[in-house]
Amino acid sequence: MIFGIYSDQSKNFFNPTNPKINDVIEISIRVPKIYGEVFGNLFISTQKNSKKYKNTPMVLQKEKDLFWYFSTKIKLTERFIRYHFELEFLSYNKTIKYDSRGIVENRHVEDFVIIPDFEVPEWANGAVYYQIFPDRFYNGDPSNDPVDGEYIYDGEPIKKKQWDEMPHPTKGHKEFYGGDLQGIIDKLDYLQDLGIEVIYLNPIFVSPSPHKYDTQDYEHVDPHLGVIVEDVDNIDEKYKVRTTSEKNLIESDKLFAKLVEEAHKRNIRVILDGVFNHCGSYHKWVNEYKIYGENAGIANDPNIPESEYFYWNKDGYEGWWGYKSLPKLNYDKTMLVWKYISEIGKKWVSYPYNADGWRLDVARDLGRSKSVNKTFWRYFRKIVKRANKDAIIFAEDYESPKEWIESLSWDGVMNYIGSMDPISYFLTGMEKHNDDFKPELIGNSEWFINHLRWAWSQLPLNSKYISLNQLSNHDHSRWATRTTQKIGRSHLNGHEDAENGIDWNIFKIGYSMMFTLPGSPGLYYGDEIGLAGWTDPDNRRTFPWNKLNDKSYQKRLGFMKNMIQFYKKHSSLRNGSIEFLKWDKGFISYGIWDENENLVIIVNINENSVEYKIPVWMAEINNGKLKKVFSINDIENEEYDVYNGLISVKVPEKSFLVLQKI
Repeated sequence: MIFGIYSDQSKNFFNPTNPKINDVIEISIRVPKIYGEVFGNLFISTQKNSKKYKNTPMVLQKEKDLFWYFSTKIKLTERFIRYHFELEFLSYNKTIKYDSRGIVENRHVEDFVIIPDFEVPEWANGAVYYQIFPDRFYNGDPSNDPVDGEYIYDGEPIKKKQWDEMPHPTKGHKEFYGGDLQGIIDKLDYLQDLGIEVIYLNPIFVSPSPHKYDTQDYEHVDPHLGVIVEDVDNIDEKYKVRTTSEKNLIESDKLFAKLVEEAHKRNIRVILDGVFNHCGSYHKWVNEYKIYGENAGIANDPNIPESEYFYWNKDGYEGWWGYKSLPKLNYDKTMLVWKYISEIGKKWVSYPYNADGWRLDVARDLGRSKSVNKTFWRYFRKIVKRANKDAIIFAEDYESPKEWIESLSWDGVMNYIGSMDPISYFLTGMEKHNDDFKPELIGNSEWFINHLRWAWSQLPLNSKYISLNQLSNHDHSRWATRTTQKIGRSHLNGHEDAENGIDWNIFKIGYSMMFTLPGSPGLYYGDEIGLAGWTDPDNRRTFPWNKLNDKSYQKRLGFMKNMIQFYKKHSSLRNGSIEFLKWDKGFISYGIWDENENLVIIVNINENSVEYKIPVWMAEINNGKLKKVFSINDIENEEYDVYNGLISVKVPEKSFLVLQKI
């Protein structure tokens, strides 16, 4: 086995990292000198001749103590370019291929991809996110709270709950707590102090639900999250007046603009949630509950012009996944839907709102065909970027997003394949809903590394660095609860059981790994204090502001602040190169480096201490010393000597440690 060969699409090995058509790109690969004389070749295929590779010899660009660096330059055409390397080792009479997953052995080649004019915002590389479910974060304006029985939702009157009550296990989607945009404004200083750089908001547009994934009006912020200046006492008219009053809608939109303005003053960006796959049955095009008049909407007259905005079957308009409350928008029949939704995308990233981008809900599940879906998102992305070139667009996606990014449909994804899934399985064996337990994956370093190498290969260019890494969010169980290794949900286990048996060391290791693996690290509100919860609706508990000063919460908050401060001090964690160094059962070490620094990350999740020699030379550290710069627990040594590219470390049980080359 040959070790130490390395290339990626960071600026260490690929320049420029945001290539444009007609740019000359320099592509490099690193080869250890210990393997003797070697020749390097770059094999390139174009979009036009995707099955045919052109061989381009590489030249020696530079050398260091341990490595030769071979490179070649190519001019970027208007077509995609795919490439991999072939290296001929004369001393071994051996030729190997190297691609986006590393050395190719017993598998097909997974080429690196160059996408012309694929630009992602510079600010988004490794940005620190904080996801907020607005109704459950903070109630800054009680006057806009929904009231008991204000309207019927899913067959029952809605309920307004007290802030410290738990969500009902089966009726959480009908319950409101009163969190709002003013509450987020009130807590911006808290988020700034925590170190947050981007707020990602769950949907905020007019909708009858607390989650707001069933949009009633894309053109306005929901006054229940915004401002209610016009109201009535009559309960039968209350919801209609509150959500359709022009005064309420205008003032609510203004409040959102104020939120973005105040966030930007603190160098915090704001991302919106775009639910464009389907709307809700309250939407004015559907109007099932006659909010917009007796005869408007397809629920009251299927022959109106808006009928072509939806899919139909023998039972009427189609619902997403069969839910009639979520009418499926038709992207196959008319450009009117394309234009309307894209204008919505444009509106909210433009003045006076100035949002910084979109997260796209269930993004691959749009029209009837993948071709239509990719084409629409490319169109949407172009419209949004034309309005705000620094806007980011990332998609909810659970599979490989490679072809979607190659199609210029998205900038990146919610990085389930490269963060939540592998970290969760490696540390806990738990599936992200706490619905399944796979003990064979706990500490399975081979599986973890192979999975991550595949995941990174599916994120071309800078997508790897701007995709959102999370361990918790609104769709899945809280990370703290997953460390209990219990299968469960709130209607089966109860709320308290989600908090029993949390492994706080594994909790910390998980976040420490998330912050040191490629991507933009993201917290779900309350993660910073270890909030527990089964999957939806239990993961949407309110933030316990009145208990924030409790010692246990303050201790975890202190850990997260330190983690974020450490992360922000080290440039290599945002877009450096990463290579696995040494691994064993329950043990992993990896190196991260850029032109300014070299880091070594060490993870031990075993119940006992372990001792290893780690080949830090693969992280471009040959001699000198390494100093400890971060750990989750007490580590005896503050410094480690490097001998011939190796360090000896003894790591306590359940530890996470970062060393830096002095």
